[in-house]
Amino acid sequence: MIYFPSENATDAEVADKELADLSKTDAVFVKVPFSADREKSPWAEETVVPTSKLLSDNPSRDYGIAVGKMTIIVADSYGNEYYRMTKAPSGDQLKSYLDKVKDQVTKTNEKLQKNLDKANEYLTNNDRKNALKMLLKNFKEGVVGVQAQEDSIRAYHDILDAARSQMAELVEKGDKEGLKALAKDVDKTDMEKEIDEALAELK
Repeated sequence: MIYFPSENATDAEVADKELADLSKTDAVFVKVPFSADREKSPWAEETVVPTSKLLSDNPSRDYGIAVGKMTIIVADSYGNEYYRMTKAPSGDQLKSYLDKVKDQVTKTNEKLQKNLDKANEYLTNNDRKNALKMLLKNFKEGVVGVQAQEDSIRAYHDILDAARSQMAELVEKGDKEGLKALAKDVDKTDMEKEIDEALAELK
């Protein structure tokens, strides 16, 4: 349970014996200090790969919490959101949500695994472009931590590592057409700007 307190909130905002009991057996409670800051960090590295909102420099911003409004998010152990409330639940309500999350995590992983399996099929057929499309589809879910997503991230980095090696060879040869073809394969990935810059330097 991730608790975002309202402005000037006291401990009474979520004071409940049943909730306290759940924290000992069924849930981990995380309190995020109140902050009115929702500005994007100027030092944030832009990437299509999903990252943990809970471990970010500003969870309130990344979870889209309304400023000053108490919010409780029920998430899995990786911080992936499944349920959101704007008032404190009873112990029974929270327990019910927690039980549902377990099933939701399984379903989420299965959904991601289907896309990953398709990506691997494309890779087997040397179809890098469509393999990346399937991996990007997984990334758009914004989920982190679950096995299928972790495997998707590894596959993505492997593909881009090979693509960067190819890009270096094309730059050395001054092969603009080869770079343009590569750009189509890695469209909307973290390599997109790199290839644009490489092409600009060859002009």
